[in-house]
Amino acid sequence: MDYAVTAELAPPEAAVELDPLQQEGIAAVLDRNLALVEGVSGPEESDIDVLDYRITVHPEGASVLLALDAPSLLAAESGAASVLDELISECELLPGWAVAHSEVRITEDEFNERLAAAEEVETGDELEMAVEEALESAPDPAMDVEHWRNRLGELAPRLRAFDATAFAGADEASAKLCAGALVHAVRVVTDELFYDELALAVNNATVADAVGLLVLEELPPCYDHRYDAFFARAFVLASAEVGVRLTAPCWTPPRSVAEALALRLILNEARVVLEAAELMSWDESEPVFASFAGRAFGEVDAAELYAVEIPLAAGLEPELVEQAAKTEADLHDRGLAFDQWFTRRDGNPGLHPYLDSL
Repeated sequence: MDYAVTAELAPPEAAVELDPLQQEGIAAVLDRNLALVEGVSGPEESDIDVLDYRITVHPEGASVLLALDAPSLLAAESGAASVLDELISECELLPGWAVAHSEVRITEDEFNERLAAAEEVETGDELEMAVEEALESAPDPAMDVEHWRNRLGELAPRLRAFDATAFAGADEASAKLCAGALVHAVRVVTDELFYDELALAVNNATVADAVGLLVLEELPPCYDHRYDAFFARAFVLASAEVGVRLTAPCWTPPRSVAEALALRLILNEARVVLEAAELMSWDESEPVFASFAGRAFGEVDAAELYAVEIPLAAGLEPELVEQAAKTEADLHDRGLAFDQWFTRRDGNPGLHPYLDSL
């Protein structure tokens, strides 16, 4: 039997109302962790499958709607609570949070009433339709179009390094949304980097063997084994430089590979929020942000790193060792090898002390 279960998650009692940035962070953390859950054991060792979910974060906490395949109403409620309790206990970023309550939103009786009213619809189809209706009707204020149109419009003036002409192909209103999306993206990427750094530090892991990361896994996969917690902290410094310069009166292009990669992540996140808020589709934003990238990257663009198809790591298969060495040497000649990522290319030898040991 399919059930739609709603659960309320409450922050620590001492917490004040969540501001918009905190709400976005909590939504990202919940989404990333719930995406990894496929099922849970219910009462009497019953199997409960997680079919889908919706998350709504508000100033007082978060509402989660879970679509579950469970043997009974009680098992569905218990399974939903178990999923969320385990998520909270294992997530370092949700200390003090708790499941306030969970309840079935669509009950067996409601399913039966719908079945009785639909003479020619098979049971499985009707149940699936009922669950889908509940999921689609779940409120999602975080993606309210007008909310985001106003929000991004408010942020747009902070992108002082570029004017509307940087977004060629976009009208004035759309260019304003793109500018605001970039400022918003700086905040999101920064939060996600802190989350990933913590996850890597706690597990003493690299991106190559970690799961559930938010943003570091979007870096060139050929160096996944080099992205550890120390790298994450260094990368935060690089992305911070880019964020500051985007809000400066004059633009200074990326001065290192790390800064160029940070800018790529920010541009990508800006396009994500525009599409998610239904303000600009992915296809519509592609030429607009390609125009912006042409103005922003200058001489340092690390896009070709994503074309490297083999891991540049130790312990490779014998037949890949020679190819990896050749690729590494080629990248080094072009200033793109990992040990060059934080080296400035503007002739200024200045380097943040934290990066000296990289």
